[in-house]
Amino acid sequence: MSYRETLYRDYSANFGGGKTYDAQLQWSSYDVVYQGMVPENKKVVVADLGCGKGEWLQWMGAQGIKQRTGVDLSPADLAVAKMNDGGVQWVEGSLMDFLADNPEHFDILHAKDVVEHFTKDEFIEFLRACQKALRPGGQLWLLTYNAQSPLAGMTRYGDFTHEIGLTPASMGQCLRACGFGEMRVGGFHYCSGSIGGQVRRLLGLGLYAVARFLLKVRHGGGGTMRGVDQYNAQPDLMAIARKA
Repeated sequence: MSYRETLYRDYSANFGGGKTYDAQLQWSSYDVVYQGMVPENKKVVVADLGCGKGEWLQWMGAQGIKQRTGVDLSPADLAVAKMNDGGVQWVEGSLMDFLADNPEHFDILHAKDVVEHFTKDEFIEFLRACQKALRPGGQLWLLTYNAQSPLAGMTRYGDFTHEIGLTPASMGQCLRACGFGEMRVGGFHYCSGSIGGQVRRLLGLGLYAVARFLLKVRHGGGGTMRGVDQYNAQPDLMAIARKA
């Protein structure tokens, strides 16, 4: 049995209390992270790839998006998702098989904390499959950790199933190579409104500013990639890419 078969069978439970279902906490972060991104056209067709317990799709439903599909390998996580939102089409299975079965079907494909679990070859295959599954002008939303952020190693190696790490530059490089055109790639650092969260935010402002400066010193600060904030050192990475 491969490590994936062992660990993905009940993925969240293997972290103990680290990945429990807490929609209220997740929704608070989504309100900030996805601010201004929800389409005005509520008839868009959306899929969440690696949906876990389904919190993001539930939040999208609360924003008025009706046509939602969630795909995940974990039957345990999907069981929780199904109990909390019956308005979503929940699919247990391979992301690649799902994408191949739905050519030019989606307006938005979303994958949060997913791509770091792929090998390099798998990531490129995934991007190509997403490009084919999107309608013309459709968007791919990817969120992962920023491999050039300070202390990124804790995230990289904190989950045994992580295979790769991406920076803004390498993310943009791969997206362009796989047929995506207009894109925005940068970093963010979500902190809650609690006292502890605001302390983290203030400390982070200085830390990530210094790291950005050091990255520019290291690489000379020359050259830019259109739409890519290549010296961003914040801990989380977001890419919004449109099918060319």
